[in-house]
Amino acid sequence: MERPLEGKLVLVTGAGVRVGKAIAIALGRAGADVAAHYHSSAESARGVIAAVRADGNLCEAFQADLADPAAPASLAAAVEERMGPIAALVNSAAIFDGAPFVETSLPMLERTWAINARAPFLLTQAVARRMAARGGGDVVNVLDIGGPLIAWKNYAAYCMAKGALGTLTRCLALELAPAIRVNGVAPGAVLPGAQATSEHLASLRERIPQRRVGTAEDVAEAVLFFLAGPRFVTGQVLAIDGGRTLV
Repeated sequence: MERPLEGKLVLVTGAGVRVGKAIAIALGRAGADVAAHYHSSAESARGVIAAVRADGNLCEAFQADLADPAAPASLAAAVEERMGPIAALVNSAAIFDGAPFVETSLPMLERTWAINARAPFLLTQAVARRMAARGGGDVVNVLDIGGPLIAWKNYAAYCMAKGALGTLTRCLALELAPAIRVNGVAPGAVLPGAQATSEHLASLRERIPQRRVGTAEDVAEAVLFFLAGPRFVTGQVLAIDGGRTLV
């Protein structure tokens, strides 16, 4: 099995659950050592550690509440102190809270912004300083088609934050070049919540040209493409949506 990321340490935020978990495990299979950040999913993070270590790689878990503006810098420092230089950062941690625009509370707005936009900004800032001193690295931001590409009703705060992260992706690709590449993946309908009914899923599939809902592994493969694929790529946002944004 090819291991294109052999010997590289990748910090993945939100690695305890869902898409972040799939990304961390996929990177381990590709040979990377993984620093798995989590907020409250300690038990699931232990499963990530076991999976990555089973592939012959180093993996440790790091707890942090990224809504705390001091947490990103502390997280970057802790990872490098315990595991060594960070070669790549995947900003996957996010919250997906919705409410009608006029009913969106200030606490919801502030927490959505803090985790989905401010934390990636501050964590990338902390990691990029370290990467630049060593000659370079990679950043991949996990966005959403909601915000950068289309609008979601009743998710104005979420779409605003993800839209900002999409803009940040392009800005940093320009500003941090040539040493650091910055790209993004924008999932569409991936891992629908447990509350999704069979009727809703059937309707959703009808609106997707590939006629299926995406998986976390689909997103992980795209992240791996940016980290282990062509080096002459930066500032790009790849929609992982089965063609939904085409219709």
